[in-house]
Amino acid sequence: MSKRAPQDFRQKRNTARAIFILNAILWLGYGVYIYYDMAVLNNNTDAADILTIFVLINAAAMLASGILLRKIQSSTYYFALAVVVFNTLLMLTNLFDLFFLSSFILDLIVFLNLTPLRKEYLPKP
Repeated sequence: MSKRAPQDFRQKRNTARAIFILNAILWLGYGVYIYYDMAVLNNNTDAADILTIFVLINAAAMLASGILLRKIQSSTYYFALAVVVFNTLLMLTNLFDLFFLSSFILDLIVFLNLTPLRKEYLPKP
């Protein structure tokens, strides 16, 4: 392994972490928007409550993934990978909306930065 390899891993990890956190902030903002639009403007509080809970869980999972990637452990890698794959699959259902398209692109960037990191997070047995 060359001297640049650890720096490349660190850079990819930090990029993935930053995009996870950015995506979490976007989902948090989307949750506030959805709740305001559905509950306040359209007076549909029951559906707004349920939808907002799911959006906030997604934001929390993104934020947790970004924070947990600091630790070089296989469980943090698998958790982050599961979150980004699940979110990417969900985004495929609604790519015609600008928010979902931007989240999909961010998820792809995270995935492309995360997959080469498996060597760092999953050492050979």
